[in-house]
Amino acid sequence: MQQNVRKFYNTFNFEFMITQPPKPIQDFLDGEIKFINKYLKKDKFVLEVGCGYGRLLKILQQKSSRLVGIDFSKKMVNAARINTSQFKNVDIKLMNAEKLSFNNNLFDYVLCLDNSFGNMPGIEQKVINEMYRVCKPGGKIIISVFSDSAKNVQIKNYNRIGLKNVRNIGDAIYTDDGFYSRRFTKKQLSRLFTKAGLKCKIISVCPVNYIAYAKKPKTHSKRYYFQ
Repeated sequence: MQQNVRKFYNTFNFEFMITQPPKPIQDFLDGEIKFINKYLKKDKFVLEVGCGYGRLLKILQQKSSRLVGIDFSKKMVNAARINTSQFKNVDIKLMNAEKLSFNNNLFDYVLCLDNSFGNMPGIEQKVINEMYRVCKPGGKIIISVFSDSAKNVQIKNYNRIGLKNVRNIGDAIYTDDGFYSRRFTKKQLSRLFTKAGLKCKIISVCPVNYIAYAKKPKTHSKRYYFQ
């Protein structure tokens, strides 16, 4: 599964996927930005996991003293570097989300937005564990995903852009192209955060979205090693 997803991400134009999407998805994208602008404090050290071509990096850099974006796709990393080349406080790195090459306790905010967390089959717990590890004590971890109400609009959008054999299996969409997009329940998100040693709050910016966010305890917890 991971190999197929990697191949897809190194070939597909994701900017096209969110150009004039169905209204519920546009509400997701707009609501996410409003949340970021309201929740993030300025002049912080920020990491975006799964930054893609850099859509949100342009917004996040306004809040950051220094901003790092990582993605496992060479195509996405190259696009993000071009799209953020005018910003001196932005650094883009090719990196796997489940094995971040950063020291412990480094970032004020660690984010995974635009349902990037839902495009990581089988490694979700490893990813959030790593997000925990590199976040400073007292720092914030934020994940934005499709909610369990998003199935129909996912299918509509992926058919709209011409993905092959769009189908739902369990809590995720699969296509013959290698695309994978998972939805989450509040219970699933809460469990992932709990296993990482975090107590999260969960809100919705629209019916097809959940944003889960938590503050890393200032007292070190070893629970993030659980798989």
